[in-house]
Amino acid sequence: MKRQKGGRYSVRNVEKRKKRKREVISYEDVPLEEYNDERTEISKSAVKKIIIVAAIIVVLGLVVFAVANSDNLTPEKIGNWFKYELFGSHDNGYPAKLIGTSVNDGNFLCDGDLTYVSDTSYECLSSSGNEIGYNQHKFAKPVLKTAGDRVLIYNLGGNGYVTGTKKELDKVREMDNYIISGDLNSRGYTALVTQTDGYLSKLFVYNSDREQVYTYSFAELYVNSVAINDAGTGCVVCGVTGDKGSLLCVAYVLDFSEEKPVATYSLDDNMIYDIEYLSSKNVCIVGSSASYVLNIGAAKLTPVEYSRMELTAYDIDPDTDAFALSLSRSGDGRKCSIQYINRDGEIMSVNDTDYAITSMSLYKNRVAALDSTDCLMFDINGEELGKADAGVGAKSVRLSGTDNAYVLGINEIRQISGFDYKE
Repeated sequence: MKRQKGGRYSVRNVEKRKKRKREVISYEDVPLEEYNDERTEISKSAVKKIIIVAAIIVVLGLVVFAVANSDNLTPEKIGNWFKYELFGSHDNGYPAKLIGTSVNDGNFLCDGDLTYVSDTSYECLSSSGNEIGYNQHKFAKPVLKTAGDRVLIYNLGGNGYVTGTKKELDKVREMDNYIISGDLNSRGYTALVTQTDGYLSKLFVYNSDREQVYTYSFAELYVNSVAINDAGTGCVVCGVTGDKGSLLCVAYVLDFSEEKPVATYSLDDNMIYDIEYLSSKNVCIVGSSASYVLNIGAAKLTPVEYSRMELTAYDIDPDTDAFALSLSRSGDGRKCSIQYINRDGEIMSVNDTDYAITSMSLYKNRVAALDSTDCLMFDINGEELGKADAGVGAKSVRLSGTDNAYVLGINEIRQISGFDYKE
């Protein structure tokens, strides 16, 4: 049957239903078509009043916020927020804010310029605080080594490492196995020791062109320290080996022209912290219970005994062919004895102090020592010359001159320019 015009499904009835629907949902009996066409006009004076009231509310809110945070709204802190948080800039001057959250004492170095590696970044700063070089890294346990203008950063227990100059680092490279120690010299030679299959450790040496020039596999020695000479012709490694059921520390002298070590030395029951060449033939070895000077040419090992004292700090200075030790006489880190030793292993001076020394630095004829918030200055004869304020949270000190030093704080690097010398 055909549907009639005007029936249920006709166009005319659909239009009628739409009109009734609009009338039902209209506001105050006004159809929506007419309601939407209306405009509410606000006078200019009313708009001005609204703006003034809003501005007053904002100003009052800022005043309350400023009063509540007056300690944090100093010009210095506001400037730092704009520099570091908003623009990511770095300071030109000291104190310089650390980039990252933590820096180990061994990763805070002064070799002409100040260099450090934090948990996130590498940075090199000039004496005026200007940034010379900067790189981010993703190493879990970074270790920093410098020699002249050369830089090595390796990931202890990881595969990655990076070399370059203080101004610019190269791209990250990876070893096949985990890195356990490393060193470099001023000519760009790099020595890396890794774990390896079939051996306890393996040494790799590369020249400045990244060409491998030497390897040595250690079947009985787990190496934990290495130092390469400045000529790039040899190195000294220290590690731990087994000896009749106990552990023995051993030093190997390697010549890159020889297949086997040219000499080995027993360092007794000791844990080696650091090795560094004092000259082309003399090597300083710092350990937990004794230190040594190894004369490679004379095949002579000279021990520096601690006499049951505890090592609290040390520094090695190849520029003066000497090193210094801080040994606690009380066993709790206090009453430290400062010993200055030459490249022949001779103790040149001993100064028994009442200080608790946690960091040391050598520069020419000066020895700086950190005791809590004080930075103390001594000469190489052991005489105390003066002191300076190191600031709260001082962790490490590095001399940059006979009267200047850098101090590593919790979140900044401070500079000491002048000490209060005794009359």
